[in-house]
Amino acid sequence: MPGRIPAALRSRLDDDATFGLVELLDSERKDWSGEVLTIAADRFERRLAQELGLLRAEVSTALNDGLTAIRNESATARVETLKWSFVFWIGQVAAIAGLLTFIRH
Repeated sequence: MPGRIPAALRSRLDDDATFGLVELLDSERKDWSGEVLTIAADRFERRLAQELGLLRAEVSTALNDGLTAIRNESATARVETLKWSFVFWIGQVAAIAGLLTFIRH
């Protein structure tokens, strides 16, 4: 303890007063450290909740955009498939009509 307390202060205080001062300073330091940790933890939790909320919103937006793009691609693919089916069917009807015309003559 003598290394922690300056010599000028030790010479002005007796041993009991020096020990009392050291105990008071240690007690105050512990209280202050606890308060600082509590405040820091509260700020961290609040900031973490804020960032998680933003992340959720971004993920939700990205997911919604992705699903919309998939729906649009699926609709386009269905239209293309239907269009080519009609082309095939028309070709088949024309081929059968041609065969029937050829067979009749």
